Amino acid sequence: MAKSIFIKLDRSASLLTLVIFPFVLLLLYYGFVASDRYTSEAIFTIKENGNSSNSLDIGLLGIGNPSGLEDERIMKEYLISGDMLAFLDKELDHRAHYQKSSADWFSALPIDATREEYLEYYRDHIDVYFDELSGLLFVEVQAFERDYAKQLLETVLQHAEGVVNEISHRLAMAQYEFVEQQLVKTQESLKISKQRLLEFQNRYQIFSPEQQGQSLTAIMDIMEGELSQEKAKLKQLLGFQKSNSPQVIASKERIRALTEQIIDEKRRLIGEGDEELNDLMVKFTNLQLDLEFTKDAYASALAALAQSRAEASKKMKHLVVISKPSLADEAKYPERVYILVTALIVLLMLFGIVRMTITTIREHQD
Repeated sequence: MAKSIFIKLDRSASLLTLVIFPFVLLLLYYGFVASDRYTSEAIFTIKENGNSSNSLDIGLLGIGNPSGLEDERIMKEYLISGDMLAFLDKELDHRAHYQKSSADWFSALPIDATREEYLEYYRDHIDVYFDELSGLLFVEVQAFERDYAKQLLETVLQHAEGVVNEISHRLAMAQYEFVEQQLVKTQESLKISKQRLLEFQNRYQIFSPEQQGQSLTAIMDIMEGELSQEKAKLKQLLGFQKSNSPQVIASKERIRALTEQIIDEKRRLIGEGDEELNDLMVKFTNLQLDLEFTKDAYASALAALAQSRAEASKKMKHLVVISKPSLADEAKYPERVYILVTALIVLLMLFGIVRMTITTIREHQD
C-alpha cells in the first residue's frame, strides 16, 4: 500500500507538473496579461536661504554634514505618508488611476481596498531613497501611463515644496512672534518703571534726592564757613568793644541766624520718618536701577526683534531639484526577464528537492 502511494507521488512530481506547467502560466501572464508600469525619477534636496552657495557642492562631493539632514529625513517619511496620498487623491484622483480598468487584476488596486490597503499599495509604487552622505533624496514613482508617472512626480515635488515653505515659515513666524511678545512685555515694564519714578518725584516734590542732598550739603558748607568767619569777627569785636555795643549785638544776631539756618538745612537733609533723605535716596536709586534695567531689556528686545526679522528670511527653506522628473521611454516594471528566470530556478530547485525526497524514501522502503 505504501509502495503504491510513493509510485503515485513519483508520477505526480514529474517535470511537467512541477516545472513546465507553472512556468508556462507565469510566461503567459507576464508575456500577455501583466500591465506595464512606467516610472519617473527625480533627485532633490532641501536648503536654507541663509546657507552658503557652495554648501550643496560640498554635499555632492560626499563630505556633507550628516547632522544637518533632519529636514530630508522628515521629508522622506512625508512622501510616503497618508497626508501625501490624500493630497494626490484631491489633486489627481490618484486612486482612480490605480483602479483603472485597463490594468490587469493582479496589478490594479482592488475596488474595495481599505484605506490601509490603499496606503500600502501606494508605498509599493513609490520608492524614496535618502543618501545621508550627500544629503540627496532620490524618488521614483510608478504608474500605468508614462505621462501620468511624470505628472504624478511633478505634483509630489510641488506639494513637498509647499509643505517645506509652510513649515519653515510657520517656525520662523513663531520665533518672530515670541520675540515680539517679549518686546511688548519689556515695553510695558519700561512704562511702569517710568511711571513709578514720576510718582515718586511728584509725591516727595523732589527731582533727585542725591542732587538735592549734594545741594544742601554745599549750602551748609557755605553757611558753616560764614558762621566761622562771623564767630571770628565777634571775637575780635569783643576785644575792644563792649558786649552791648551795636556791632557786637549785630554780629551775635548774624551768628544766631546762621546757626538756626544750618540746623534747618540739616533737618531738611536728614528729614523725619519716611521723608528722611537717605531713605529717599535708597528708594530713588532702586527706582532708577529698575528703570535702567528695563531700558536695557527694551533695547535688547529691539535688537533681538531686528535680528529675528533678518534671520526669518535666512531660515526659510526650499527644495533644490537636482534632477527633474523624467519621462520614461519604456516600461520598467514588471521586470519580466528577472522574474521568469528567478521563477524557473526556484521551480527546478523545488523539482530537484521533491525528486530527491522521493528517491530517499524509496531507498528506505527497499
